[in-house]
Amino acid sequence: MKSGILLVFVLCFYFQVFGQQSESVEIDVTKTPLDEVLIHLKENYGFQFAFDKDLLSQFVVSVRDNFSSKEETLAGLLKGLPLTFKKSGEVFLIIPKNSFQEVRRQKTTQISGQVVEARSYEPLPFSYILINNRSIQSDQQGNFTYLASADTSFNVRISHLGYFLYDTLVSGNLIQQFPLTPRFTAIKEVQVEGNPIERSTLIGDQPGKIKINHRIAPVLPGYGDNSVFNMLRLMPGVLAAGEQSSDLLIWGAYESHSKIQFDGFTIFGLKNFNDDIGVVNPLVLKDMEVFKGGYEAKYGDQVGGIVNITGKKGSLQKPSFTFNINNTTLNSLVELPVSKKSSFLAAYRQTFYELYDPSEIELYNRRGNNTFDATVYPDYNFRDGNLKYNFQDKRIGAELSLYGGGDRYAYNLERDYGNNKITRDEEEKNRQWGGAFTFSAKDKKGNTGKIKIAASSLSNASNEENKIVNNRNGRENITKSGVGENSVNQVSLLAESRWNFHRGNYLESALGLESNSVRVLRQSFDAELIDTDIRLTRMFFYLQDYWPVNDFFELKTGVRLNYAFKIQKFYPEPRVAVAAKLSPQLKLNVAWGLYHQFLAKTTLVDSSMNYYYFWANSDDKDIPVLSGEHWVAGISYDYKGFTASAEGFYKTTNGLSRFINGIGVLESGFYSGEARSYGVDFFLKKEYKKHTAWISYTLSKTEEHFPFYIRDYYRPAPQDQRHELKFAGVANYKSFYFSANYVYGSGFERFIFENTDGVEYIPVYNRLDIAVIYNFKPGKVKSQIGLSVLNVLNSENIKLANIRRIATDTENPLDVNTEAVPFTPTLFLKVMF
Repeated sequence: MKSGILLVFVLCFYFQVFGQQSESVEIDVTKTPLDEVLIHLKENYGFQFAFDKDLLSQFVVSVRDNFSSKEETLAGLLKGLPLTFKKSGEVFLIIPKNSFQEVRRQKTTQISGQVVEARSYEPLPFSYILINNRSIQSDQQGNFTYLASADTSFNVRISHLGYFLYDTLVSGNLIQQFPLTPRFTAIKEVQVEGNPIERSTLIGDQPGKIKINHRIAPVLPGYGDNSVFNMLRLMPGVLAAGEQSSDLLIWGAYESHSKIQFDGFTIFGLKNFNDDIGVVNPLVLKDMEVFKGGYEAKYGDQVGGIVNITGKKGSLQKPSFTFNINNTTLNSLVELPVSKKSSFLAAYRQTFYELYDPSEIELYNRRGNNTFDATVYPDYNFRDGNLKYNFQDKRIGAELSLYGGGDRYAYNLERDYGNNKITRDEEEKNRQWGGAFTFSAKDKKGNTGKIKIAASSLSNASNEENKIVNNRNGRENITKSGVGENSVNQVSLLAESRWNFHRGNYLESALGLESNSVRVLRQSFDAELIDTDIRLTRMFFYLQDYWPVNDFFELKTGVRLNYAFKIQKFYPEPRVAVAAKLSPQLKLNVAWGLYHQFLAKTTLVDSSMNYYYFWANSDDKDIPVLSGEHWVAGISYDYKGFTASAEGFYKTTNGLSRFINGIGVLESGFYSGEARSYGVDFFLKKEYKKHTAWISYTLSKTEEHFPFYIRDYYRPAPQDQRHELKFAGVANYKSFYFSANYVYGSGFERFIFENTDGVEYIPVYNRLDIAVIYNFKPGKVKSQIGLSVLNVLNSENIKLANIRRIATDTENPLDVNTEAVPFTPTLFLKVMF
């Protein structure tokens, strides 16, 4: 018995001594930066640290000693330095002594910073920051501030789509940059393990909002120059069927009811052809957010959706050059650091001469049994350019962003039809420019403000002529001759501020002035149908508050107020959004709001039921101010790379305007109408290791009413489609990316055709694209080559914006349809150095 007790005593004493010896830490360094010594301790003795690397690298230490504990090690290492440490759990926080003592005296702690991209130090706008389970978002410059009680430690998690998660623990006041490493790079230069990755999309975090990782877009099928909008068309609620060439249709909204905003100025949209070119150069894109509906008071002047795009600032590290060539365009980007705090960026792209393949033009006799094919060689050219200068200091920043572009689209069609020859000539030219100057500042408390001056302009000219020539006697009959001119000029001034309060609560406000002038001229033969020149100036103000009530409940309320000087009327727009975290993985969102739009496209309908769209200012008489109401509710689940969401919407729009010309007994002129759109989006996504795939489905209905609808109060809107199903997947194997996407649309309810058996049908939309991308690096040149095949199954799809009806000498008109993207192999090469 005594021997047993003695044995236990000896073993306990042995393990106690052994445990003490295992805690022994040996340091032998001479004139070594302190941050490197801490990394050595982390790798060899299992220390866990949180510290400011830039701060600690300034201190050089020389220590040769053995320590019996981790606390003793740090005390000896920091002896004589203006630094101290604090332990939170198993993590040691290394902070300045004065900050530690000051924090004890203060009632609040401020955590401020700027989220940037590692190596290039490009700001990452609208990044998500989670501090002790309280969510906040950085501004357009990547800045954020969080105020809280001083007697606590803070777990900071920063995420941005396409970048590795930044996760750290801090205590006390902190002001620094937070560099995030990009996940999708052309060449694998950096290996980061053990961190979760934000990859393709962020859906369900806020009502009606989608945040898109633009870095994944280039590995999807496409030309490389339209990668941004190729990604957009695969998102739930964004119409893909019909292949809109110059606009985005979101949640049933009409053309122009949704806005594309780049660096703070409006992109009115160039026409482009067969989706070859996106209106925004993908080489200059940094961040993209899509607001489908129910969005906050910060955004206005639309009754549809908003696509907010932020451009790159330019590299501050070293000069770089990017060059891209594909079947259709040349694209280039130059980035130059001007100083340690400023940079310059320039980009230019242009189509080749006569490089496009023929486009198939189909002529349908909608009520007959004949279908004719004709081939036309469209004459199309496009070019655009971007210039940008950026200056960023710790407290102030200045930025100038400029854009200019133009295109021309024209074709001549001739086809025999019975005893006649049908000819059609059409031409359209667009010129657009835009720019914005922004000055921003930040005070010591992290409150921010900015002043922005922006301008944008679009000039459009079009003409068309339809002619019938009798092959027997040579008699000509011009059935249609039209000329149109449309110019838009927009200038705005905005002063915006953001005030930070306790535990993630902040208040945003702005005061602005905007002036729009629009010139519209429409002629049919020699008669003027429309000739207007309207300028409308308005003042607007918004105030909104974001309040994370607790770890589970968020509330965002705001109001936007517009005053139109010419109309002499106020237009209030209250907004509210509520988010509830039902669990760490499950989130519920609800939003409601009123919206107004003063500048939009109006529709002209001719005697053949052709639809033409032109920009017009509201005058509250012939062209009413558009007003909309949005209801949005959704639920989302996100866990270990799997995301599932469902989001329903109900939207009403009043003040639609339509000009009717020569239809039956209707008097020519403007008519006012209304519309409603409702439906639900479903979205499923799975990310596994380096692979990702998602599927989305939209069930919706969009109806409209005008006073000339007699039989039915509501009829399908031109863009009404009941079902749309989309799939996309990306697989990564070493230096290869394999991707595919598929879109199915049930067809537009308004456009009914008749087959050879006399059976009516609605043409459905089917399109499957595939691609393979290879990354390689000859020398110091990063390179990427890609092969895509668009419309692999060569499905015959209809392009919604290019349907035209031609009158004939018979009672049956012909429908002329420019075919959507046919079977098209594409090849691109991209080099960066």
